[in-house]
Amino acid sequence: MRPLSKEMTVGEMVANDFNRAKVFEHFGIDYCCHGSDTLETACKKQNINPDSVLNRLNRTQETEGGAPDFSAWPLDLLLDYVLKKHHRNFHLHHQELQQLIEKVASVHGKHHPELYKVRDAVVESFEELDSHFAKEEQVLFPHLYEMYNAQQEDREPAPFHCGSIAYPIRQMMLEHDTAGETWQHIADLTEDFTTPADGCASYRLMNRQLYQFFEDLKEHVSLENNLIFPGFLRMESAEKDF
Repeated sequence: MRPLSKEMTVGEMVANDFNRAKVFEHFGIDYCCHGSDTLETACKKQNINPDSVLNRLNRTQETEGGAPDFSAWPLDLLLDYVLKKHHRNFHLHHQELQQLIEKVASVHGKHHPELYKVRDAVVESFEELDSHFAKEEQVLFPHLYEMYNAQQEDREPAPFHCGSIAYPIRQMMLEHDTAGETWQHIADLTEDFTTPADGCASYRLMNRQLYQFFEDLKEHVSLENNLIFPGFLRMESAEKDF
């Protein structure tokens, strides 16, 4: 693993070691939707000394973290993980969370009107993510699996109706940007998912679940933007050059 530098992108840093995500979280650096920013650029946006971030990253590198070594996983396993963790959890639990937000807003909205904005933003985001996940599950991912299997079997992959995977990938990344901006707005509305003093147990549960959803979304975006999509684009490029 090459030494970290201010010229490396934050997305590449996290892709190589997901334990670094917590460091970027601490400094308020967006490593998923703006993963193409170099560390220097990302720090400039936050008015942070990049050397301070580098020192913290290097200290993190010296200790064992709990994140899987996603960079060592084969591409088909990364697809499995995204489908079985992120997509499945969304399909199973997003309606429950939506109902919980509605309940908390109905009880506490009078004294915390920002809850109505949180509710509306979550509803809108969930509708967009439902469509986003469907496009991945029904269109893009089946072809990515086909590409991977064709490479393993040393054969040509079946043709893709879009021509190149670059087109749907570009759309998926644009949708990632939209989702990231929406959930950062939700984080701002809730003061980073902080429950006020008059908040009940349901309010605290809502904030815990909102926080966890945002964390999972950031992992989803980072895995796709920084590992899955670049890996398959390289594979497609190598097939064309062959």
